[in-house]
Amino acid sequence: MADYALPQADWAPGSWQRPTAQADAPVLLLLHGLGASQEDMQDVAEFLDSEQKYHLLTLNAPRRAVTLNRGYVMPAWYDLLGLGPDSAEDGAGMQEIADALRSALAPVLAGRELILGGFSQGAALSLYLHLHAHFAARALLIFSGYLPLRHSTPAARQDTAPIFWGHGTRDDILPLSYAQWGEEILQRQGYQLERHDYPMAHNIVAEEIVAARDFLASHVG
Repeated sequence: MADYALPQADWAPGSWQRPTAQADAPVLLLLHGLGASQEDMQDVAEFLDSEQKYHLLTLNAPRRAVTLNRGYVMPAWYDLLGLGPDSAEDGAGMQEIADALRSALAPVLAGRELILGGFSQGAALSLYLHLHAHFAARALLIFSGYLPLRHSTPAARQDTAPIFWGHGTRDDILPLSYAQWGEEILQRQGYQLERHDYPMAHNIVAEEIVAARDFLASHVG
């Protein structure tokens, strides 16, 4: 059977997709980290879905000046003002990219379920999209991320997605404490979260992807 032709996202920075034969298969969207590109998520997406049950989709972030990096222009989903636990956050930038993604992904997601996730800043944006911008999702995959706007995390809704969160015990960019804070807040607010720690730095390892794949099998099928 020929692959079903999934509509393309109207996304100027660029995108990649791998279709399946099923027209109603869920879309697995993975968002890359700061300064990276969608190519970084392709192998992760294909490893997650070696059985080709999902439509895979990755996107490039727009290029913008990043305050954390002294205004250097790079791919970034929103501005990063700092990485400290009390750093200010670019909530307006998060909402702006959420609005752009909602419009660009509308033809892709029409009538299809969404599995949403990413790495680092892409993971944080995934949480923002579901928790604050009300992107409907069957599951969230958080790889070495953090909980954005954690002091205003809304209570879980009836349609809230289960969350997989993998993090490195040796992460020197987003320390393990960020995952621990995120877990505590999300569980207190009623979210279903499954957290896994790995002896790694700020990256993704094969063991983690296997666990995320098992998580999807349990919650999405």
